[in-house]
Amino acid sequence: MVAVVIGITLLLAGVTFFWFDPLLATILHHYASPGWRAITALGNAAFALAISLGLYLLWRTRNPQQAKKALYVLASVALSGLIVDILKPLIGRARPKLLFNEGFYGFEPLTFKASYWSMPSGHSATAFALGVSLALLFPRYRLLWLALAGLVALSRVILGKHYPSDVLIGSLIGALTAWWLYRRIFDG
Repeated sequence: MVAVVIGITLLLAGVTFFWFDPLLATILHHYASPGWRAITALGNAAFALAISLGLYLLWRTRNPQQAKKALYVLASVALSGLIVDILKPLIGRARPKLLFNEGFYGFEPLTFKASYWSMPSGHSATAFALGVSLALLFPRYRLLWLALAGLVALSRVILGKHYPSDVLIGSLIGALTAWWLYRRIFDG
């Protein structure tokens, strides 16, 4: 099942990358509004890391099982963020603002300028690491967690920060990281 999800996501990201990214980024960017900025804030890794670390510290002696869950969420968000932060400068994909302002759609690999760190989306990776972690820990609310993660990913395109393929790859990294860590920590 995981291999199917990976395959479909990569296929969709490839199709989107080669045929639809500039068009979709331009169309969706016209819907930017303050509400989308509030949604995108849910993908801020610092917030998720601070909350999960705080819960871990609160529960580590009182409730070790809950502390383990908080540490799992912390690790999922941190590891997915580390992976994304390594990939961004290696890939060097220009952000949509360069397309909108200068007509540039391309890559400058090994670039250490934030305007070339579009792929993969860090907010999307964080949102899906958090969403999948919470969905696995609290399956009763899995649709809510995954829907919120999807909204964060969509917000990144609407706000003109990423192309659709960037958020697909970031989302895949976050989801796979959370799933892999869950298997190691809880199924293990």
